[in-house]
Amino acid sequence: MGATVEERGGGNGGGRALSARAVLGPLARPAGVGALLGVLWLVVAVLPWDFDDLCHSDEPWGCLGFGLLMMAVVPLVTTLAGWVLLRVVGVRPAWRVAALGGVLALAAEYLFSRTGGGSLLTWYTMPLLIAAAYAAAAAVTLPGVGSLRRWAVLAAALLLMWPLTGALGEHSISADTERRIAASEVPLLAPELNNYRLYFPEADRYDGTFGYLLLPRPVETSAADREQRGVRVTVAPQVPGFAPPDACEVDRGGTRVGAGPCEEVAPDTWRTSSYGSIRYIARREGVIVVLNGGGPTVSDEVRAMARSLTVRKPAFFLDPNG
Repeated sequence: MGATVEERGGGNGGGRALSARAVLGPLARPAGVGALLGVLWLVVAVLPWDFDDLCHSDEPWGCLGFGLLMMAVVPLVTTLAGWVLLRVVGVRPAWRVAALGGVLALAAEYLFSRTGGGSLLTWYTMPLLIAAAYAAAAAVTLPGVGSLRRWAVLAAALLLMWPLTGALGEHSISADTERRIAASEVPLLAPELNNYRLYFPEADRYDGTFGYLLLPRPVETSAADREQRGVRVTVAPQVPGFAPPDACEVDRGGTRVGAGPCEEVAPDTWRTSSYGSIRYIARREGVIVVLNGGGPTVSDEVRAMARSLTVRKPAFFLDPNG
């Protein structure tokens, strides 16, 4: 008797397996080439380059020119190397996969960076990213595999990845900021915000300070005069030279300022000014809080802020609306 349909692999299960192999099989070699390219660039990146020899600040455009040159050279070299390797492994037409794969690789790395992936992590994910890019390129360009429908799916996926990676990036940045704030070496002191918003909280583990910027609600962070209209706050350990009112030296993010005298305006609160900038200095919770206003117009507001300083939770600094 002849073999049954199941014995010949002609059933639905066998048909699906053959169909999957028929679709995924042609993608394996392009993906392998992409992974190899990623490994090669990773090897190049970790070599002990002397960037002083590659980037000279006295040349036209300086190091910016070198960076722009690399932005053009790296994709070009990757595309040419990919075309050669694809031909070696028998992928035809190789130029389509190499060209689209290079474009998708750049898009993949940029989208990955938008999710919050650090520069070092981006380098180590290059083999996977380029492999996926070359596989996707093969899926839409190779004869017998690609189709207009897959071009549409690829375009739709790229469009959807833009808001998705942006949302992931914002979440990653917020979570990282909250971790660093929670690890602050000084108390998280902040005033009542009232008509102000809080931006750019940063805990510096190197000099042990914590700081942020307060802006009036109508003022955007993109405003050219934001520093003049806002209040820069720094929380820092008390320096040995701090002996008010005769000597009011304080730490402002690694820079010591205000070694001269200051005027006491309230218990453990002093006021000084220089170059039109009003500075209030408050001793709270065993540390020094410096509130640096942009000018006389914010003097009374800064005084009120100094009075309302209290320890806050990390989440307080993550909502600009207060």
